[in-house]
Amino acid sequence: MSSTYREPSVSESPFHGILDTNYIPTDAAIAQIHGHLAPHETELARVEAFIEKLTVKRNRIKTYIDAHKALTSYPRRLPPEILQQIFVWCLPRTHNAVMDVAEAPLLFGRICSRWRSVAFSTPELWDSLHISVVFTLFNEAKIAHAAIADWLTRAAPRPLSLSIACSDPHAFFSEYEGVLDCLSPFSSRWRSVEFGDIPITSFSQLGEKLNTPLLTDVHLKCQFGLPIPGERDRILSSNLFHRAKVHITSLDPAVITQNGDHLTHLTFSLLPPTSDPDVVSKSLSFGTVYLLLQRCTQLQSLTVPIEASADPFTEDLMHPALESLTLFNRSLCCEALDGFVSYLELPRLTKFHLINLDVSDHSFVASVGALELLALNSPLISDLRLHLPDAYIAQSLHTILADFFPRLEKLSLGLCTEDSEPHVPGAFNIFRMLAPGIVPGLDLKELELGISCIWDVSWLEFLWKHIDAGSNLRRIHLELWREDCLDAPAPVEPALDPFLTRGLEVSVKRRVQPVVEMTPWEGVEK
Repeated sequence: MSSTYREPSVSESPFHGILDTNYIPTDAAIAQIHGHLAPHETELARVEAFIEKLTVKRNRIKTYIDAHKALTSYPRRLPPEILQQIFVWCLPRTHNAVMDVAEAPLLFGRICSRWRSVAFSTPELWDSLHISVVFTLFNEAKIAHAAIADWLTRAAPRPLSLSIACSDPHAFFSEYEGVLDCLSPFSSRWRSVEFGDIPITSFSQLGEKLNTPLLTDVHLKCQFGLPIPGERDRILSSNLFHRAKVHITSLDPAVITQNGDHLTHLTFSLLPPTSDPDVVSKSLSFGTVYLLLQRCTQLQSLTVPIEASADPFTEDLMHPALESLTLFNRSLCCEALDGFVSYLELPRLTKFHLINLDVSDHSFVASVGALELLALNSPLISDLRLHLPDAYIAQSLHTILADFFPRLEKLSLGLCTEDSEPHVPGAFNIFRMLAPGIVPGLDLKELELGISCIWDVSWLEFLWKHIDAGSNLRRIHLELWREDCLDAPAPVEPALDPFLTRGLEVSVKRRVQPVVEMTPWEGVEK
């Protein structure tokens, strides 16, 4: 039949007139249609069987070719040193390596014996590790602990970056202890460690028995808040903190009630907002920050979430060591900021960041008087970050830059506004103010701006002014906000290479402010 079969055409079908219509065939017509299709269905089955046969033949030939081509493949000929560098570049950049066979570095051991040998003999691949306590428990603890030990042994002699996570430290207390016991023999190589909701007793005992000469960073993530004050001091007095930068993420930041002279770098972070009304992240009052500085006399850097408070201060506080102070706030009023700053004398302070996490809130803004006092009591400030209203830019920025901070090298400015937009075209005032020669003595090397999405020609013109004037500006980062318009074309990024070749590093990040859509469903539960 195949020799006489002629490929059909829809236009030649005896049913052509009723195809693609709403015609409902009778029983007799249905029988005619089935009879008409029978030879075509037979031919289709023959063709599909032939294709399947050819596919099998093709796969056999391809398998034969691939097996031989593998001998000549370029990766096979890569020197081990190059292969090692490629492996290292495959490691995660934002977190420690995870014990997952589908991810680097474990993945490299599953490709071939040569890759496995190269991977296992490359310490750089194994010097970071993230450990899930619950995962080790449900995958036979002894085997998991042996795998952890093997992993860290391969990293020798490199310093280690470790992180431990546990969704419920109380339910898995013994297993958390087991993981810590597994990590303890490698403590002499700890460089950075992050403990997620570690049991307090475990942490206290851990600090007493470990030798950590290389430790530089300790991060405590306390999702359920830190314990009562007596136990808080047991945490912060740990030997682990004597040589390390301390970062605490908690619902309820700790208050140091005893001497904290061993602390040099301290960071408190807020947990992300949650829909649970019973879970509210707490900030520190200005009075608490004052006491913290008073009790931690060797503190070099401090980052804290701050809240409004009218705490009375009775005497000035001179802190001899603090070099960096960052205060951030989500949306609370900060009328006490001026009073707090007026009582501080920080002679070694070089970095002051005042970060408003809610750009529509004007209240978290330092007055000109507060900045003047800050500059008077901290004359070495070279790194300044502020969020300012439009009017503030026009009226006071020149004074702030020209009279208060003569050593300024890095400036970060964000515009806040009273309406829903994150930034408005006060950016023109910033560009005019920061143009070369406008502010006497201003010699910035780095500039970061968060502004509305103005015309690209405006900020490009600003950059060329600095290039043509031969200023010392070497890096600028722009965060450009615009409203989300569905019919608006994506902006075409201008070429930035001409600036880079002239010594100015430029980066641009565009952010979209969502537009609230009007809907008849407002107030109706779906």
